[in-house]
Amino acid sequence: MGEDRRRTDPDDRSHAMSLRAGFSLSELSIGRLWVAVLGIGGELAEPELADILEGRRAPTSFEHDLIAQALNDYFTERGQNHPVPYARELAQQDEPSDG
Repeated sequence: MGEDRRRTDPDDRSHAMSLRAGFSLSELSIGRLWVAVLGIGGELAEPELADILEGRRAPTSFEHDLIAQALNDYFTERGQNHPVPYARELAQQDEPSDG
């Protein structure tokens, strides 16, 4: 079966910090970011996106990746790197290292 789009992982609040950091680096308004998220298939309402970016609710992994993709598209369109990590990358960072 596919990924549960509504699942919230325990570390999602810390993951939301990476979204907020990427958003603050961009020159996007919440409205422009919301349109970008919709453009790549997101179904968040604009107030839900604001809640995530302002730390009032944690994103699901799926939502995180959509927002990260929209932010990274913004940066790469301007010839910059993609600074916002995806949920899987953050989960790997959260795993305890062997050694």
